[in-house]
Amino acid sequence: QRCCICRLRGASVTCRGRHCPRIFHFPCGREQGCVSQFFGEFKSFCWKHRPVQRVRAVQQDRTLCLICQEAVAGRPCYDTLVCPACTSAWFHRRCIQGQALRSTLHHFRCPLCQDMATFQEEMFRLGIKIPDR
Repeated sequence: QRCCICRLRGASVTCRGRHCPRIFHFPCGREQGCVSQFFGEFKSFCWKHRPVQRVRAVQQDRTLCLICQEAVAGRPCYDTLVCPACTSAWFHRRCIQGQALRSTLHHFRCPLCQDMATFQEEMFRLGIKIPDR
């Protein structure tokens, strides 16, 4: 199969969006904004069908990432995630992914409100890999 991003052979990740024909290499997909879920059926989605946050979150002035303290986008998007429990904690995708890898499943929670269940469920759905150990 040819990758829909780089056009080279050997693509094996298929988008699980309804009737979507896109197939891509995992690294190409990450660069293009595709999401792979690391739980359940291990579904992957292209940039057009990836899950999005449905959180109603309002920023106060210029919001910063809670982890790196740099500015985040003005609304939840692929690169900017929000805690679904408190809606006050904003993160860059790369920052919260790093936090998840360091914390592991048994300690990964929202750094602000400390919610674990709702936070982990949403991060899993959005493609954040949370290792068991």
